[in-house]
Amino acid sequence: MRKPIRTQSNSRRRFLGRASAALGATSGLARAVRPWHALAASAAVAPVLASKAASAADVAKAKSEGNVMLYTSLDTKIVDAIIKPFQEQYGIKVQYYRGGSADVSSKVLAEAAARRLQADIVDASDVGAFLAMKSQGILKPYDSRATKAVAADLRDPDNTWVADRLTQAAIQWNTNLVGNEPPRHWKDLADPRYAGKLALFSSSNGDGGPRLYTLAVAFGWELLEAYAANKPLRVATPQLVTQLLESGERAAAFCTNDNIAWRSKRLGKPTDYGFPAEGVPTELGAVGLLKDAQHPNAAMLFYDWWMGETGQKILVDGGKYSSRSDLAPPPGNPPLKALKLLILDYTKYQAQRAQLLERLTKIFGGEWGA
Repeated sequence: MRKPIRTQSNSRRRFLGRASAALGATSGLARAVRPWHALAASAAVAPVLASKAASAADVAKAKSEGNVMLYTSLDTKIVDAIIKPFQEQYGIKVQYYRGGSADVSSKVLAEAAARRLQADIVDASDVGAFLAMKSQGILKPYDSRATKAVAADLRDPDNTWVADRLTQAAIQWNTNLVGNEPPRHWKDLADPRYAGKLALFSSSNGDGGPRLYTLAVAFGWELLEAYAANKPLRVATPQLVTQLLESGERAAAFCTNDNIAWRSKRLGKPTDYGFPAEGVPTELGAVGLLKDAQHPNAAMLFYDWWMGETGQKILVDGGKYSSRSDLAPPPGNPPLKALKLLILDYTKYQAQRAQLLERLTKIFGGEWGA
């Protein structure tokens, strides 16, 4: 079941205020690029849970529940591909709400506050929201065998969430419009020759902001200001960005989703993409179970499927990098170890989110959800 993407609610704004305090927010701009191992330190900010994590789903009980409700920000083509064989094997119906990461986390927090939680399992590219959900006691610890192939620093030490995928912010271009010298570096798109020819994505509630902030921290806010001087066309999703490039309405895009760019090229569209050698913003997607899920056993079973080799291989076949160390990258893409990954400090970004989105508003214009 798909429902329309919802706009930012006041509950999201209230949540961010509470999350800043819960996560030990500090004032002022801070460095956002840091190594993988520091994610474990962020996870430790939330209270350690005293209850023992569940370790296996009861298949019989899961089948008797018959349904599971997923909230996700993942591309629907991949979601549908993962769900189909699960439903065929277990006879459990999977319904889902799909929205941007901010929409998904807002919806979960609002429902939890109203004590009317509908989701059984949540997936979003917003680790900061998972840290806050844990601190509020919304997530259920689950020590799934399916997560053992994920490095320890990519999951919560209390097993309330685990990274399931990594999305890289790539440069994408129309091969017919850029000629023999495509933009291989971030600074290339600041060239005046791209004036009126660029595109970017960012929704009115701030999706897309974290990767631009990561880029600014690594290479300076002046880079984003130079992009803005080229009058880029801003659209709400990376899918729309790629459609603009495929149609030739724009020549190039910055900080778009690598999996959407990958799929466009695989489908034979006149597009290509690249990962700048000087550094690539990456965003972790994570998944977790809701403590008050209406279908707890079906949720655990689907979680095992989602994070297991079968589900994650389907994700990779859809162009996403899996967090599992035993799976290769999407066909044609370099391994993650070959990329210089720029990683957002989720805790500090959430603490400074309003100020940072206001700054992006001043640079690019429009509504950013500040």
